[in-house]
This record gives sequence, structure tokens and C-alpha cells, in this order.
Amino acid sequence: MTDGIRFSELLAYNRLETARWKEWFRNHPDALDAPCDIAGGKTVKDLLFHIFFVELHFAHMARSLPKPDHNLLPRATLDELFGVSEDADHKTEQFLSSATSSEWDETLPLGFRDAKATRRKMLAQAFLHGVHHRGQLAMILRQQGFKDLWVHDIVITNALA
Repeated sequence: MTDGIRFSELLAYNRLETARWKEWFRNHPDALDAPCDIAGGKTVKDLLFHIFFVELHFAHMARSLPKPDHNLLPRATLDELFGVSEDADHKTEQFLSSATSSEWDETLPLGFRDAKATRRKMLAQAFLHGVHHRGQLAMILRQQGFKDLWVHDIVITNALA
């Protein structure tokens, strides 16, 4: 028995939820332009980009890659927007498959204030950040009349054994 949930399991859940959102937005493209003032954005699309950029940012930090440039990431189309998350997932998976104990526990500067965190804490932040914002996203969309959303609880997915 392992102590708790594995990051690979959180990654699987994240991929499942992201794929469901992508398909949902493919069927409701007008929802991307719905107003949303979370995380400094103006639209739902802005919030999605924020979620995906944070995933990518921490995937880069975990792998010691250069910080991605927020302004250079393509996001004009649905596939480009969700491609940011797919790239983050791929890089996170690469880290998970090769990380040593010392890499997990190494404390690194976050690049603002004097904040530092281990790679373990960074990846936890990336996953939990996305879960929190997706909850806000679902609420905003329901309030704006989009009623055909699904239950997002991990216990009713196949993400964990």
C-alpha cells in the first residue's frame, strides 16, 4: 500500500478532465467568450489559458527548463489553447518518469519575492490550482445558463484504481 495518491494518478485525472472540457467547449464555442473576471482575465478563455499556463510553468520548473513566455504561447484556436495543457502534461510525465528522490526534494526559488518550494510542492500546486479554478469555471458557466456540465468528482472517474 502506498501512502496517499501518486502524482501520476493526479496527472491521469487532470488529462481526463481536460479532455472532457475540450470536448465540451468544442460543442459550446460561445462559452469561451463568456465573461469571467478570475485571475485577472475577462473571459472564460482567459481563465483556461491561466490554468494551462500555470501547469506549463511548473512543468518547466520541475524539469529545469526555461520559463515559458506567456505572450508567445499560441491560444487562438481551441486546439492551440488546450495544446498548452497537453504540452504541460507531457513535460510533467517526463519528469515523473525520471525524477530522482533528490530532485523531488530540492528546494528552488519560485522567481517572485523570496518564495521557494520543492518540485513536489510545485507539482502539487499545479494540480490543485487547476482543480480549484475548474470548480470556479463550472460555477460561472452554470450561472450563465450552461446546464449540461458533468460531475467532476474524482471518485466517479477511472483515474484511480
